[in-house]
Amino acid sequence: MEWEEEFSRKHPLNSKIKDTDLFHHCTSSKRYLAIKSSGFLRRNVSERTYSISQSGICFEKYIEKGMSESSDIGHWRAACRTDHSKEGVILQITGEKLKNLGCSIYADWNNGYLFKYNSEGLRVDVDTEGPFLSIIIVDCDIPFEYLEVVGKGTF
Repeated sequence: MEWEEEFSRKHPLNSKIKDTDLFHHCTSSKRYLAIKSSGFLRRNVSERTYSISQSGICFEKYIEKGMSESSDIGHWRAACRTDHSKEGVILQITGEKLKNLGCSIYADWNNGYLFKYNSEGLRVDVDTEGPFLSIIIVDCDIPFEYLEVVGKGTF
């Protein structure tokens, strides 16, 4: 286990996420139809996409409109390339709904994140207020009714 993953697992973010925080998950239109028909954004799927890793379901925290949009476009394009879709979909979930799931939430160790440091310069926590936060939800599936479509784009 790499040190980033080990550090992230020692510092779960469940209690640090605000109810009003917004998180995006980008996917392809084909994958979106599968999510809609099954009723869940599933953690364990047969084919991984950019926003579904070996570790769980990935979400990007919505920080600023411009920053989020450029990140979202890159993510849904990657998902579309995987399954040859022509349209990408941006799904949103609130911090409140994430916390209601009751499963572990960690900073995404595959996609760098910011740290909080103590007076000696040692990492002591994940900076959830930083300009970038990519998270992984583990050990649960996300109910479709928790997700809202906030954008679509063509590839």
